[in-house]
Amino acid sequence: MDRYRCRPNVMLAAPIVTLPTPIARHLCADLLGRWDPYWHRLAHRVTAQLFPGSARHTLTLPPSDLQDLLGVLLDIAIDFSDVTLTSETCGFTEADIHEAIDLHQHHYGPLLDY
Repeated sequence: MDRYRCRPNVMLAAPIVTLPTPIARHLCADLLGRWDPYWHRLAHRVTAQLFPGSARHTLTLPPSDLQDLLGVLLDIAIDFSDVTLTSETCGFTEADIHEAIDLHQHHYGPLLDY
């Protein structure tokens, strides 16, 4: 239990993730580039929560969508490992992605708890 001592009450916590603007924009482009319409729907949900001029965006999504979004973020991190993506081309680093995922899990624990 000590691992989740900073975690708010699950009944009161919204399933959210906070992303810097470059990651959020790259994520939307990645989702829209996929063939399945499910990913396009998720991209539109994310895009609707992006505000011009904000450096960071807090996205509130249903737990299943958030789980999928975190999976896509991990896919993007793998692109850094495969050298198909570099920080110069996208404006963020692999560490930035892991920080967003870790921050979410620090506050809310594993998503499967919902």
